[in-house]
Amino acid sequence: MASTAPEPESQRPDDSAPAESTADAAAPAADPSATAEPAIDGAASPASTAVTDPDAPGAAASAEQPAAAAAPAQPAVVYVTAPTPPRARGARGVGVLVALLGAGLFAAAYALLVALLGLLVPGFGLAGALRFTATPTFWIPVIVFALAYVLLVVIVNRAGWWAHVLGGFLVGLVVWVGFVGAAIISAGAFGQAAPVVGAVVAEQLTNPLGFAAAIAAREVPVWVGWIVARRGRTARARNEAARAAYQKELAEHRATVDGRTAV
Repeated sequence: MASTAPEPESQRPDDSAPAESTADAAAPAADPSATAEPAIDGAASPASTAVTDPDAPGAAASAEQPAAAAAPAQPAVVYVTAPTPPRARGARGVGVLVALLGAGLFAAAYALLVALLGLLVPGFGLAGALRFTATPTFWIPVIVFALAYVLLVVIVNRAGWWAHVLGGFLVGLVVWVGFVGAAIISAGAFGQAAPVVGAVVAEQLTNPLGFAAAIAAREVPVWVGWIVARRGRTARARNEAARAAYQKELAEHRATVDGRTAV
């Protein structure tokens, strides 16, 4: 029986060679010009482009931002308070006080003239003059003078002294009418028949006490009227200064408002 000699190892077919050739043929040829870029974990490649889903909420917000930035800014409204016009000063307050002071002076001057008539008129005497100062015929003209002079200073206000000089004639006339009315009331003729009232009025028209009341009422505004006139002059000067300052402040305010409006 013939034996078969083993083949030498160099003549044995290499089982691994075809496998390696197949693997090398399956692998693509490497490009020598290509450079391998290292991959960074968690970072995208600069060459990569992110694709955003338009239906996502973030995409809608990103689309609205350019539109909001392109909208024009609304102008802010700034309220500027205009300067307040100055209040005109007057002399009425001081005038009323002076008129009340003048009423006291009128009462004193009237009583002095009544006492002088008591010395000059026979049968009247100082005793009669003293009794007369306690009657309504004396005090009603005093009240009438106070009211008439207060009305005068309220009307003339900041007028000069001449207004008190001329207004004193009107005050004297009103006081004389008040004296006649008080005499009619004191005589009890008020409400009586016309002849009775006429006789009392005719008697009082020539009564020297009525003339004394009218003279005192005429002179007192001349004596104290300069106080009210001086106050009125001071008030006029202050009003002019306040008006000039207001006009200046108003011009500056208008310039400021026009500048802000132009901007």
